[in-house]
Amino acid sequence: MPPELTRDRKRPSAASLLQRVPAGWAPALGWLAFVLVAAVLLTAQQWVDMARQWLTVSAYQHILFVPPIIAWLVWNRREVLAGMTPQAWWPGVALVVPALFIWLIGSLTSLDIVAQAGAVLILQTATIALLGPRVGAVLLFPLAFAAFLVPFGEEIVPPLQMLTADMVIALTHLSGIEAEIDGVFIDTPAGLFEVAAACAGVQFVVAMVTLGVLAAKVGMERWSRRIALMALCVIVPILANGVRAWAIVAIAQYVGAERAGGVDHIVYGWLFFAIVVALVLAIAWRWFDRDPEAEGRAAARLADDPLVVALDKMPARAVTLAPLLVAAIVLFGLWGGLAHATGAPPQALQAPDIAGWTQVEPREPVRWQPEGAGARSRMHAIYRDGAGHEVDLYLAEYGAIGDPTATGEGAVPPDSPWREVGPISAPANMLGTEIMAYGTQRRLAWTSYVGDGSATSDPLHFRLAGLGKRLFLRPEPRWLVIVSADATSGGAGRDALDRFHADAKGLEKLVASAVSR
Repeated sequence: MPPELTRDRKRPSAASLLQRVPAGWAPALGWLAFVLVAAVLLTAQQWVDMARQWLTVSAYQHILFVPPIIAWLVWNRREVLAGMTPQAWWPGVALVVPALFIWLIGSLTSLDIVAQAGAVLILQTATIALLGPRVGAVLLFPLAFAAFLVPFGEEIVPPLQMLTADMVIALTHLSGIEAEIDGVFIDTPAGLFEVAAACAGVQFVVAMVTLGVLAAKVGMERWSRRIALMALCVIVPILANGVRAWAIVAIAQYVGAERAGGVDHIVYGWLFFAIVVALVLAIAWRWFDRDPEAEGRAAARLADDPLVVALDKMPARAVTLAPLLVAAIVLFGLWGGLAHATGAPPQALQAPDIAGWTQVEPREPVRWQPEGAGARSRMHAIYRDGAGHEVDLYLAEYGAIGDPTATGEGAVPPDSPWREVGPISAPANMLGTEIMAYGTQRRLAWTSYVGDGSATSDPLHFRLAGLGKRLFLRPEPRWLVIVSADATSGGAGRDALDRFHADAKGLEKLVASAVSR
């Protein structure tokens, strides 16, 4: 290209780009940006936590592609949007306020997925409130797809672990390899294998569901085909992950467990998932019946849907509605800040006296030690009865907003050799778990959560208990209680736990005596 022609070409300035925005859109987008910035500042902690998971947790790294996908989906609707005029909408306030309340509840109960969903929902509902229901209808799928910004899937890790372990042991037996299964542990001639949380295949399922929703909406018109594709996106990754885990066990019989684990990391991270994606898309390829550009144009029909037209009433001026929404955001921010700051001071803990039991000095190094991350006060004592049986008692006291049900707060210390083998029976309001370390050390642990005058073994129930008091700035301390005994001596550990629990006269009394001494 001649130099003089190169010099004549100028990059478009910001002012010229703004001039291309259709009339009515520039002020609407400006006020929308004003509200969205306020919302992001309010929920900054949730966005930082989500970004950390996107960048560091392999199960969620596919979410890094979600923002550009949303941008493309909006761009795909540019022709439809250019022919519309955004109009702020008073009923949108009734959408934003519940979203703020969801964020507040998630924050006060330490339910990260709820708080993060609330952070995303605030942006979604604010967009509809400031652009109106007709524009919101056209943007319905991009706004809905933003839900995939929330890292989810941890809730299905335990059942997927067990399902994967069952598939591995079945395939191992079918391949002629002798093996025994104990919970998520599989003992083979080559060594002991654990179907860990990272091996459950959650990253396969979550990423494939995200891809499947996009492909089904953009490339398919028939709902029967969309449903079939989504079924493939769930079933194929689960089955493929079971085969992958079994292959590692089978390979280890010939090359050793350590070398097989190294192969697993490479295959699992870079090659295997690509093969699964290619397999699903190859199966579904003949079902695609729509041009992606047509999906954007088809969104115009939603703006004229009778329900949307019926909702398109009570218009507002963005210059009035936007400051009102920001005021609501600030109000909820102050509410949450006060709720987090209100609470009783930390309480000193001492080992309570238990009739028939004597406190003994712990051995060094400590064989088993819960972490109690986030606790304000902790206590770990070992008791021995007259027959020489020992029981460990662990107490952790949390503030009103602390979360003793989070990862790292239970009977299985994180970043330790201890692993959960499976559930065991326990008294009412206690959760029983058998744990193991180094393949030989086993313990029984009963866990309970005490707060608001009652004990429970249900983490969700515990998180919600006392929520009303926290909302009205009258919080109470909450407790994690774990009693544990060695399980390598037959049923003696279970008998010791039964006697200790009976002699303690109730969890609430146990906690009260640890504080009042």
